[in-house]
Amino acid sequence: MTGEFTKTGRLLAQQAEIPGRTAIMMHSPRTVPAALLGLPGRGVWQLHGVLPPVPRLAVVGSRAAHQLQRSCVPAIVAAARARGHALVSGGARGIDAAVHHAALAAGVPQLAIVPSRPEAPYPPEHAGLFAEIAATPGSGVLFAVPPGVGPSRGIFASRNAIVVAAATAVIVAEAAPRSGSWGTGGLALRRRIATAALLGSAGCADLVVRGARALAPDPRALMAAVLDWLDTPTGVAAALPWPEELRWLAQALDTAGPRGVGLDDLGEPGRGCAALVSAELLGLVIESPPGRYHRRA
Repeated sequence: MTGEFTKTGRLLAQQAEIPGRTAIMMHSPRTVPAALLGLPGRGVWQLHGVLPPVPRLAVVGSRAAHQLQRSCVPAIVAAARARGHALVSGGARGIDAAVHHAALAAGVPQLAIVPSRPEAPYPPEHAGLFAEIAATPGSGVLFAVPPGVGPSRGIFASRNAIVVAAATAVIVAEAAPRSGSWGTGGLALRRRIATAALLGSAGCADLVVRGARALAPDPRALMAAVLDWLDTPTGVAAALPWPEELRWLAQALDTAGPRGVGLDDLGEPGRGCAALVSAELLGLVIESPPGRYHRRA
């Protein structure tokens, strides 16, 4: 990782000649104390640009994101704009980058919280993106590492905690179990921040089981679903109807409770497998962990 940060410095020096871009990252920073974001301790971070006003919607997800989840980002950003939310993300590749680009395109104020020091933005190829965000009215880039401090693995967890602290609501677009995005969603749930997750990945399924609002990854219908969630973030989504032929599965899930059911719990394997597949396609059940199914809340 250290080598990547060294290359970042060279990239930054090359881009500093571009007026209004990387040079912005090096001049007139503001300081943001931890207390301003409701965090304990005496941490102080550099902010280039401005801190967008609340409410703020954080959207995070996998770096190696699938195309379906990426295609859902503009709908989420459009919903945020419609409800007057600024956006927050972590500046990473994948979903985070899609959020930042979509916010710029839609004119939505945003905050990028970057796991690096100001003189060496990470990832290096996003230096220009960060400079554009910092130069955009109402937006800013917060560096989670003080100037002169070297990179470390722990800074990614610290960055994710800052993302949650800066947000009034959180959407996890895609996550593997025990990934950073999964951890961000879990932290938001523990802090009782309104949390939602797009269905389609194991980490997001786990978050839904733990209390996140489930959102179907359908770009055509997602904006309306996000608007409904932002309007009633602590409410429960309308219950989906169970077809008569699957009522026996619903009863088995209710009886199993939090532990869920596996294929071996459902009697005849062929019937159980067909029922679970049908219920999953209808959005009635969530698989988490692999092989254990739970009724969607």
